[in-house]
Amino acid sequence: MQPPIAGDWPVEIRAARQFAIHGDLYYELHVVKTDDPSGEQTALRVPQHALNGPVGPGDRLVLSFLMGQVTAARRVHG
Repeated sequence: MQPPIAGDWPVEIRAARQFAIHGDLYYELHVVKTDDPSGEQTALRVPQHALNGPVGPGDRLVLSFLMGQVTAARRVHG
């Protein structure tokens, strides 16, 4: 599934790993949209500054996109 050009996605993280590009920290997240019954996983690269702390499998987030890139993430509790 392709990420949107703009908008929000509710997701659950299935896998996560940190990596650096030119000294900037990113997370590679394998996610499933929580409102997609197909359960298709998508891999996304998310800059650390878009997240509020570390993330891992089982975490639920709402990811905000602009120009197909994640610009913000907020945790969903419950």
